[in-house]
Amino acid sequence: MSGKALRYTDVSLTDGQSARWAGAMTTPMMLAVAARLAAARPAAIEVASPATLQQCLARGDDPWQRIELLRERCAGVALRATVALLTEHGKRGADVISTEVATLWLRELARRGVSEIVLIDPLMEIARIAPVLREAKALGLITIAALPLALEATYNDDNFRTQARALADAGATRVMLRDEAGLLTADRLATLLPSLRAGLGATPLDLHLRCQTALGPMVAIEAIRIGIDGLDTAFAPLANGASVPALGTLLKSLRMLRLGTPINEQTLHAVSEADRLLAELADRHGFAPARAWVFDLAPYAHGLPGEVAAEFMQRLAALGLRHKLHAFANECARVRNDIGAPPMLAPFARPIAEQALLHLQGAPHYAEIRPGVRRIIQQIYGAMPGVVDTGLAQRIGAVPKTPTTSVKSLRSMHPEANDAALVLAESCGVAPDTVPPPASPEGLRYVPSTPADALLAGLTARAARYAQLVVQGHGVAIQLQGTEA
Repeated sequence: MSGKALRYTDVSLTDGQSARWAGAMTTPMMLAVAARLAAARPAAIEVASPATLQQCLARGDDPWQRIELLRERCAGVALRATVALLTEHGKRGADVISTEVATLWLRELARRGVSEIVLIDPLMEIARIAPVLREAKALGLITIAALPLALEATYNDDNFRTQARALADAGATRVMLRDEAGLLTADRLATLLPSLRAGLGATPLDLHLRCQTALGPMVAIEAIRIGIDGLDTAFAPLANGASVPALGTLLKSLRMLRLGTPINEQTLHAVSEADRLLAELADRHGFAPARAWVFDLAPYAHGLPGEVAAEFMQRLAALGLRHKLHAFANECARVRNDIGAPPMLAPFARPIAEQALLHLQGAPHYAEIRPGVRRIIQQIYGAMPGVVDTGLAQRIGAVPKTPTTSVKSLRSMHPEANDAALVLAESCGVAPDTVPPPASPEGLRYVPSTPADALLAGLTARAARYAQLVVQGHGVAIQLQGTEA
């Protein structure tokens, strides 16, 4: 693909920090690095996703204010957001986002400067996707429809080509193949990408892939060689492992291989500076350093998307069960098969992992059934691709189909709430009156502090209780004189 410009989108502030730092980046942290990320001139920067909305609300941040402030600091770079039509919070009536609520969501994003959206429906129900794509285009948004990767035999090249064509016909500006578990190989790409190209015609094809099997960077290069139009990347401290490929390493590899358009030193320098700033932030706050995961076949069994895989790897380690990774992976596959083989994306992946972990810890199979698993079995999100175990289906029982929530009913139930709060109520399952207000300028100021600074502050607050307080450790020696005798 020599001479063809590839479109890079940076997902460091969404999928990158969710996968690598468990969503620990606060709004002040993001604002402190945003200008440096924008200086690397990606085609777009992703600034919001269902996960980051939840992260903001959990720590009392206003997610809409974050987007507005990132818009100010990323002048000249398009902003992108991810919108999901299925939720995982379990609020009755909001498991599926209605077209009306999705339109409200899109409008709030557009008002704050977002110009591109990635629309995800893991079950690929075109009847749900098409009207939302139409509303997004009416708002002037670039629409990127997600095509989730699956490796089952039923998902052959013809199947993917048909699905891609359906998304393009539904009005998608671009189509994105999303390999959330990092399962693609160069051999699989060799037939899949040409098939998708044939189905899409002139509609651009993007790729989002994780690096869980350690093959991600190599697969990304092969995809570029075969011919994709866009790729999601992250800066090095927030790349690899459960995240996406690192932009800097990829650009240097492409230059060495003479693929794509020539890469100038100014771009590489800007990427390097962004990498350095993020690495300093990680060191300052004790965030995990970026490490590539070694090759492992476990993801091909469990199929968990990046953030969920990272979370459960940590949980296994905390429980002393890291050595049972492959047993856990196989149990995930078993649970998934029992409940109808749903796509391994939100809202399906985490409940499956939770159920598998229960079994791995010795609980009798399905003695306790996780709420999310119950909703999957009851087909609340829609029909599953596979067959649900008859015994489980009978035990759980059916539930009446709940209509999706209309904007009129939401406004009637919450007359004091604005539309922005209603969107968060439906997408995140929170009460509208609990949505945090915008922070003050002082509250948004980033104050650099190291773990040692935090330790010193905590000790100083307690020093008055002691005559003398001494803490010694590797690289740390603190001695405080208290007031008590």
